[in-house]
Amino acid sequence: MRKMISFFFIMCLILSGCSEDIKTDWEKSPTFTKDNMILHGLEEKFGIIKVNGESDEPEFPAGDEGRLYQVYFLEKDFIGKNFKMTATHKDTGETVKLYIWPIENKQSEAKFGFDKKGLWKISVLVDEKPYTDFIIEAEKKE
Repeated sequence: MRKMISFFFIMCLILSGCSEDIKTDWEKSPTFTKDNMILHGLEEKFGIIKVNGESDEPEFPAGDEGRLYQVYFLEKDFIGKNFKMTATHKDTGETVKLYIWPIENKQSEAKFGFDKKGLWKISVLVDEKPYTDFIIEAEKKE
């Protein structure tokens, strides 16, 4: 009986450990350079760059109508597939849908914005399968 209880206890520990969400390291992801562009994302895999707005504003302005971003899939070609971007706010845990659109020639455009300043985890899915994620900081314009 003792062996059965021990086995049951160990199995519960294993199962609860497997079902626990992976903790996010809430440090802003570093930028990287590709083809003379400074991109946010994950080097050699995925990058985005702001293509409109004011030159003196943050890359991810908080609390306004949003900006247009060029999106680059750097690792492989996903022609004909759809991508989806969501963002989760560090402090509130709120998750919002940023954009859903087809991928063309390893790239696309996306218009989105952030209603709150702070750290956001951007998650990228391709045909509803997780592809990558990274952390950005949405800031208010000074």
